[in-house]
Order: sequence, then structure tokens, then C-alpha cells
Amino acid sequence: MKIVFRIMSGLLTAGLAAAVLSQSGSSSLQSLVDSERAFSSMSVEKGIREAFLTYLADDAIVFRPKPVPGRKVYEDAPADSPLLLTWEPAFAEVSAAGDLGYTTGPYEARDRSKPDQPARHGHYISVWERQGNWQWKVVFDGGIRHAEPGPKPQTVATRPDQVKTWRGAKVDRIQGRTALIDLERNFAAKALTAGIVEAYLAYADNDIRIYRDNVLPTTGKEALLKELSMAAGKWTWDPLDGAASSIADLGYVYGICDMTGGATGDAPPESSSYLRIWRRTSGGQWRIVLDLAVPIPAEK
Repeated sequence: MKIVFRIMSGLLTAGLAAAVLSQSGSSSLQSLVDSERAFSSMSVEKGIREAFLTYLADDAIVFRPKPVPGRKVYEDAPADSPLLLTWEPAFAEVSAAGDLGYTTGPYEARDRSKPDQPARHGHYISVWERQGNWQWKVVFDGGIRHAEPGPKPQTVATRPDQVKTWRGAKVDRIQGRTALIDLERNFAAKALTAGIVEAYLAYADNDIRIYRDNVLPTTGKEALLKELSMAAGKWTWDPLDGAASSIADLGYVYGICDMTGGATGDAPPESSSYLRIWRRTSGGQWRIVLDLAVPIPAEK
């Protein structure tokens, strides 16, 4: 999570070829990537606290590990932190309306006062939204940790050209948010009745990205099935909030996930904070394109 140490690491293992950003011709996509890079540069030059307070939206959420108001986290953070935090986008996607998008890529965290100490690594996920002045601000920040740095991104990839998305008129943003949360509840209901594997197969897009602690992110349904093969027990999701673009072609929902029972049926319950990013296809169906889960330690 890009909280006290932002998440970064190499290119995701791709199941499908992705278009290179420089070939996309999207000014909104380029401006989103430029904003992410400027964010990282400010973290190096002026420190983590100032960078996050500059780029976080007023209502931004971060995982710590539960979802909490982001600006409060960094307002309370020390201005003289010795942590050197750098990150770089490896993948980015933006709504056709140019008002909502996300970036993800590797991070590295080092202690400036202990240069010989090994760096920490992970991957971050930033969801960005245009504000009233049309500037990009981060509305969600989270991610995973893992030991391996992974390969360094050489380019920024984006949605494959063959993936055709929804091209509709503007919709009411409140209605768009409500529709996404209803979709989350439908997903959760299917998981309870048909099982978690069937739920994901019904709602996941072919290029879904999966983020779990202690491993590099993976991409595609084959990787998803491998991850789900280790899932057992009863899973429930409680969506807390989210948002959709102004034309309802891209959106996100975050909340709390609980698992009970486990493989043996009597395992202790587990909880995690989750984020799902949804993309609407040209046929009007919403599909999951990114799935993040961050464990919440059990309270003692």
C-alpha cells in the first residue's frame, strides 16, 4: 500500500498483450501517467507527506490495512520521515470520458539513514479522478508487499486494442455508483450460491489483474483460477463505497471481505480490505479488471 511505503515492483505477468501507451493516442491517458510520475518525483524531492497531501483528493481512501481517510493519515505523518519512496507506473487505463482512471506498477522503499539496508518492494494501485479544475487527484491508494523487486517497467501498457469498451452518454454519477455497488452485491450473492470460482469466472475480464500479498501480481483468467484453487470456506463482501466515470465505462468499489470456515470448515475467520476495478464492455456488461485484497490482522 502506498501508505507508509508505497507499492512497486515490475511488470505484471501478462496473459494478453497490452497496447503500449505511446501508441494509444490518448491525451487523458498520457496526462494521467504524467501525474503519477510527478507524484513519485515529489515524494523523492519533498518527502512522502508533502507529496501525498498534494496529490490526494479531499475524500481519498487508503488501506491501512482497513479503509481509512487518506489525508488524515498523511496530515499525522512526520514531515521529516527518513523513508525514500519511489514508484513507477507499468499499466494505466482511463475512461473514454477522461475523468476516471487508474495506474499500477512497482514501488521501492528505502531508509535514507540506512543506505545499506535492503529495500522493501511491492506494487501500488492508484485510482485517479478529475476534479472541478480538471486536475487529476488520487481518490484511492493501496497495494501489496512482496520480497522480489520484479522486472523494471520499460513502457507503460494500457488496455489491449482488441478490448472494446462502452461508449455511452453521460449518466448521473450517483446512479452510476449505485449500479456498481449493486453489481458487487450480485457478485457476492453468486459466490454464496455457486461458489467463489463460478462467481469470478462469470464477472472477471480476460485480462484481470490479481494482487495478493507476498507474491508478484499476475494477469489473466489462468492466473485467477490458480489463485482461486487455494480459496476455501464461505466468502462475503461488504462494499463500502466506490465511483464510476461520467459515462459509466470504468469504476471501482472498495470494502471489507470476510472468510469463514476455510478448507477444514473450522478455520478461524479471516478479513481483508478489497478493491475491485470494473470495466464496462461494448455490449454493456461490467467485468472485473483488477482485484486487490489486503489482509486485516486479527484483533487480539
